[in-house]
Amino acid sequence: MCELRRIRQLRASRACLQAACHRGEGPRTVSERSRNPSSYYLMLGVTVALVLVGLVMIFSASSAMAYTQTGDSYYYLKRQLMYIAIGATSLIVLRRLDYHKLREVTYPLLLVGFAGLVAVEIPGLGHTAGGAARWLSLGPIRVQPSEIVKLAVLLAATDILTRKRDKLSDVRELSVPLLPLVGIFCLLVVLQPDLGTAFIISFATLIVAYAAGARKTHLAQISGGLGVAVAAFILIEPFRLTRFLAFLDPWRDPRGAGFHIIQSLVAFGSGGWTGIGLGLSRQKYFYLPAAHTDFIFAIIGEELGLIGTLLVVVLMAALLFAGMKIAFRARDFYGRLLAAGLTSMILSQAVINMAAVTGLLPITGIPLPLVSFGGSSLIVTLSAIGIMLNVSSQESARQRVGSRGEQPKSAPVRRGNGRPRLSSVGSGRRTAAPQRKPAAALRGHDSRPRGRGRAKRGA
Repeated sequence: MCELRRIRQLRASRACLQAACHRGEGPRTVSERSRNPSSYYLMLGVTVALVLVGLVMIFSASSAMAYTQTGDSYYYLKRQLMYIAIGATSLIVLRRLDYHKLREVTYPLLLVGFAGLVAVEIPGLGHTAGGAARWLSLGPIRVQPSEIVKLAVLLAATDILTRKRDKLSDVRELSVPLLPLVGIFCLLVVLQPDLGTAFIISFATLIVAYAAGARKTHLAQISGGLGVAVAAFILIEPFRLTRFLAFLDPWRDPRGAGFHIIQSLVAFGSGGWTGIGLGLSRQKYFYLPAAHTDFIFAIIGEELGLIGTLLVVVLMAALLFAGMKIAFRARDFYGRLLAAGLTSMILSQAVINMAAVTGLLPITGIPLPLVSFGGSSLIVTLSAIGIMLNVSSQESARQRVGSRGEQPKSAPVRRGNGRPRLSSVGSGRRTAAPQRKPAAALRGHDSRPRGRGRAKRGA
């Protein structure tokens, strides 16, 4: 007779295991593949919460302006819903696609971004708003190439630093070709002019280099050069110099360069602790420009008060925590750099926006991620979050088990031909059950109860 037993773990084919081990993944069970860490759900939940907050506040801040401009109070809300649908589709695709395949499309994406930055300077193609030519008009659709470049440059920096991970102690290996690449794209972005996005690209690249293990002295030298470049661009451009002076003293020109920040501070002051009520903002009625885009954080402060603004800050902090946790527990070096760079890209944009709206930094025209109205920014941000969810979902089983304080299971022992063999004693796996002897082998065997035999021998 044969004994049937349940197979506790199904193993993949030898080719699949070899490919997984080559990527540093190792064998995993089906249950381990389907189990995502807490940082995955934290990132996803915070993203959904910020998008919902953005929808409510965009409608509140733009309904009056939309009705005046188009006759439809829901105009901007409908467009934002369309952008969310596109961004969510991109998030789902990038969540399911292996993030290592991004290295194949990084440099074609750079070429697309470069072509877009050049095209915005061509009359008839580029769209100018607020004194900046940042948008590319493609019929009814407007695309902001600098948002694509922001993601593409970060992917390229991650790929370059991953290839040079053992040579980053040399400043020449760190600088070439990374610094010329980042410098060229930042220069094209500054010419739009868009100094804020150029700063975000540079800062995220420095974070990736730091996560890759570059020396702090080299990064300090590069940061010093970046600071000098920013100061030079502010001083040589009258438009930026005027904004910088308005940041220092907005009441010096209350109807000109200081108008935006003054109206923003009035909105915050009107809100108090709990706000004047959702939908009851007065600053959105053509007092505060760009109330549904760059200054939506001020409308949150006016309608929901300090409590509402702190809620947004806490959600952004949770996004930072989840992103850094994903980076620390990433499966490989490339995934670690990706998560660190994308998190710094999103959070630096959020910090710059909130600091500018509250008067702590000069106004740069940077939207609040996931909250402000805008297609290109929202789609790129959701795509970046999809990549980070991908990195989190591929977290190794050993790291997951280790975080619970348990010892990781050892890999199955294999012969030289790659076939699994029975585990030795103490390995934690059951050995094959011994086969029962046939009935014929039991003939002639003393079938008396063992207890009686012992009793007789004892007598």
